[in-house]
Amino acid sequence: MSRVRAALWGVCAFAAIYLLVGAVRLPTLTYDPIARTVRLTADVGGISMRYYGQLAWACAAAICAAALRLASGRPPRPTAALTGAALSLVVLDVAWYLSRLFAPV
Repeated sequence: MSRVRAALWGVCAFAAIYLLVGAVRLPTLTYDPIARTVRLTADVGGISMRYYGQLAWACAAAICAAALRLASGRPPRPTAALTGAALSLVVLDVAWYLSRLFAPV
């Protein structure tokens, strides 16, 4: 059961950091497919993609959160509460990106 809790902590961290990196515009890896260049920047222009950088930030956060949970000696939280938190953060991510998608240009 501790692995399930660690995985849920990882999902929470992934969803939170993925949203935070996009909303706050933290410096991240961007790829420009026309110039075929990879840069570390907060400004995305043209057709540069920041998906890979956001994914790298979120995966690193998820791995760190799961590892910290496995290594910590804290008493476990109820699995239902962690599941609710993880799903809430994922829904928040979906709502954020849908609002950006349907926002008037």
